[in-house]
Amino acid sequence: MSPRENKNSVSHPYTMKIERTIVDKLGLQMYDKASAVVAELIANSYDADAEGVTVKIPLGKALAVRKDGKLEQKGYVIEVQDNGHGMTPKEADELYLKVGPDRRKNPKQGAQSREKKRPVMGHKGIGKLAPFGICHTIEVRSAGGKVTHKGYKVTHFELDYDKIIDETEIRAKVDYHPTPLSDDGTWDKQRGTSILLKNFNAKRVPDKETFHRQLAARFGLKLPDFRIIVRDAKEENAEAEFEVGKLDIPLMDVTRISLDNRPVIANGKEYPVSGWVGMAKQPYQNVEMAGIRIYARGKIVSVTRDFGIPSGFAGEYVARSYLVGEIHADWLDDEEDLIQTHRQDILWSSDLGVALATWGQNLVKEVAKRGREPRREKVKSQFMRISELKQKAKERFPDSDLQNAALEVGAKIGQFASEEELTDEDYVADLTELILTIAPHKLLVDTFKKINEIAIDGKVAVPDLLKLFRTTRIAELASYGQIVAEKLKTIDVFERAIRQEDTDERELQHMLESAPWLINPRWELSVADRSLKTFQESFEGWYEQNYGEEITTTTQITAKTRRPDFIFLDKDDTLIIVEIKPPKHTFDDEDWERLERYYDSIEKFLNDNPAFREAFPKGHKVILVRDSENVNSTVVKAMDGLKAKGRLQVFRWEEMVKKTKSDHEMFLTARDQLRLY
Repeated sequence: MSPRENKNSVSHPYTMKIERTIVDKLGLQMYDKASAVVAELIANSYDADAEGVTVKIPLGKALAVRKDGKLEQKGYVIEVQDNGHGMTPKEADELYLKVGPDRRKNPKQGAQSREKKRPVMGHKGIGKLAPFGICHTIEVRSAGGKVTHKGYKVTHFELDYDKIIDETEIRAKVDYHPTPLSDDGTWDKQRGTSILLKNFNAKRVPDKETFHRQLAARFGLKLPDFRIIVRDAKEENAEAEFEVGKLDIPLMDVTRISLDNRPVIANGKEYPVSGWVGMAKQPYQNVEMAGIRIYARGKIVSVTRDFGIPSGFAGEYVARSYLVGEIHADWLDDEEDLIQTHRQDILWSSDLGVALATWGQNLVKEVAKRGREPRREKVKSQFMRISELKQKAKERFPDSDLQNAALEVGAKIGQFASEEELTDEDYVADLTELILTIAPHKLLVDTFKKINEIAIDGKVAVPDLLKLFRTTRIAELASYGQIVAEKLKTIDVFERAIRQEDTDERELQHMLESAPWLINPRWELSVADRSLKTFQESFEGWYEQNYGEEITTTTQITAKTRRPDFIFLDKDDTLIIVEIKPPKHTFDDEDWERLERYYDSIEKFLNDNPAFREAFPKGHKVILVRDSENVNSTVVKAMDGLKAKGRLQVFRWEEMVKKTKSDHEMFLTARDQLRLY
């Protein structure tokens, strides 16, 4: 629209009294999104008793872009048009263009709308400045007042941000005169208001779905006499139009709590609320659905995810990730204004704000408690489906009891899985493998419990008992089979280590001491080796006292660079002296002399200490691991003598590893043959 010719250049039909800082704070700083700006204009339409509002906006498009330091307009406008009671030029000048006065205390306006007596959303009249958060020009065209034979009187003018700023820079406070446009003072057969926004900042309008969510989140109203229609300004087809409705947030079963009979109590008085809270089926997908929206007079005034509740309550993670809802509390914006000046949050430090926070925190705990089980059931189902545990259990275990045990473990562990990480293949694979590993152990424990119940009951049915024994056998085979399979992998690593020329002797000693089954598959690391440790400490002290030489018989020492002379193992009631030589080392006469001295000293120590001899009823023997030997005939005779007495076993590295691997592989073969047992 073009400016209307003004014959009297001194007289101005419209005057706005405003400060530059107010324009910045109430426009640029508060409203930097198109949805927030449009929402403020819609709120004005609601207060003007409109039954329908149409928003024309280029969805998913940039309104302007910054190029080479300059703004480049894309030729779009945003229009918000309603069929409310509108306003005359006089009403526009006296009411609309006054920023700051409380409209609810103005007898010409009041706390209710003019015709429908709606509780008005507006308060200070600052919403009209919201568009300056995204644009520089606001065109207002409105027809209202009493109908005449000519129709309704039209007010038509333009607010220019740049002119407001230029003029208000002259003085701290000055009158600004909006520019009248061509339709100003004319008549229209239809009443209502149209606001056009032009000359945009570098802003972008979100897509259809996002824009709808943003608008729906700002209004808690769904009234038969108030509709909001959004039309894509760049499209002409009907599909480009939609009605703003409620936010559709699917909830977990049994978590929804109605708030109609849950007033906030403060200072002995009940403050009514309505709405609902609950747990969403999915974690927050977008910011509009996050948390609980709080409305006053149908307009959003705050969003909270937890009402400031401290950490550490039961169900905290679920609550903070899934809590949704809407609360209507008109008293927040009633006689006592509990909304912050920028109209974006509540005055939580006020007495009523504190009471609302306490009320809300108790509500959060209740919802969190309700949401635990549904959320666990949901995550469990997701895990079982994504992991394909049922199929993997069939592939791993031919026995149905083992398969069922895996599914039971999966159901237990799956409900505590991280929902966000269920999209991570490695996370799901690791969790699935853990469950399959645990399954045989669970079956074994459960079966022993059943056998114990039979024993307590005293009534033994032989077929039932045989079935339970069969189950324990299967579980043991599966459980130990998993262990053997992992041991074979360890043997492969150990085998590669002994083939390396730079393998340290101490490292090999440590491996054998930590995993004695590398020497003999039946040997496991003892759970309680305190008696052996006591023996080692006593022997080392005795040896130094009698031979004047310090000796070390274990790798479990603080000095990591110190190499043990040999290591002790306590297996099958026998004290084992393990003497190793690095791969490719040739065992010679000097090595034998040292080993023989150790053997004889241990014999003498045991004779001097009968209590320790009793700890090893089968005596003591030596295991020697070397790759080759070059000793004289006397040494050969001495070694043969100890071998004949069962006191010396000699292995080559490759020979020892091969035997250990073979023994483990034989078990796996036997287990596979017994799968149909």
